[in-house]
Amino acid sequence: MEEVRKDRNKPGRGNRNRLLLLILQGAIIGVGGILPGISGGVLCVIFGLYKPVIEVLSNPLTNLKYHWKLIIPVAIGVGLGFLGSAGAVSVFMERNAKAAVCVFIGLIIGMIPGLWKDAGQQGRTPASVPSMIGSFAVFLAFLMFLKTGISMNITPNTFWYGICGVAWGLSIVVPGLSSSSMLIFFGLYQPMLAGMARLDFSVLIPMGVGACIIVLTLSKAMNSLFGKHYSLASHIILGIVLATTVAIVPGDFAGGAEIAVCAVCIAAGIGAAIGINRICDRIAVQRTEENI
Repeated sequence: MEEVRKDRNKPGRGNRNRLLLLILQGAIIGVGGILPGISGGVLCVIFGLYKPVIEVLSNPLTNLKYHWKLIIPVAIGVGLGFLGSAGAVSVFMERNAKAAVCVFIGLIIGMIPGLWKDAGQQGRTPASVPSMIGSFAVFLAFLMFLKTGISMNITPNTFWYGICGVAWGLSIVVPGLSSSSMLIFFGLYQPMLAGMARLDFSVLIPMGVGACIIVLTLSKAMNSLFGKHYSLASHIILGIVLATTVAIVPGDFAGGAEIAVCAVCIAAGIGAAIGINRICDRIAVQRTEENI
């Protein structure tokens, strides 16, 4: 009798754990969209959420009914992470930007073996690895240009906050393209963060409109690319992930103590990635057992 009770409770625990994990992953994606050098799209790829998200965005009326149990908790998490972290990230970035970025570097490093495995799910074509190398080189050059380019200062207004939304939408649809890096380049990053932290709708509404326009415009193309050329697209994205990781590595350390702190942060990120992977595997096993 006791075993029967345990079996009955098992699916509920598995569903609850999966829900919490999706919200947590969404929150991390939201925070990643705020941090300079981090792409929300890269984190979607890392968590295995990119393809279903793009499918829903490309055709919401048809695909939302298949993925709503995944999309809704992720969207809740993204909102919590994106809006809830704006003020904290603004302060944290001013105090120790390198430590924050290093945690995400560790997270990405810990997820790369899984990304390589997923990219080869449908086999590897002769163009797969060259496309990965090519995308790595092109995006690394682009990101380094943004990183070392001359900053621009623009007076923020409704139009430019709309551009902030476009940039953030691009970072979701095109993994590896960091909206924050571009916004720092244009001098819009701090004003955007300040507006989000105080829930200023004159900032949030133009951002939302800009993000929706770019996401709805490009998501169909990305979904089609995955459907027809999965291996090629997956390896291109993997190259972008690798380029992003290299580009955001901090430089100009103040001394050995700062290097040690960053090393600990990277190790913490790797540990978190391993933990998240184990939770994902456990939940996958539970779902398989429930379907038997």
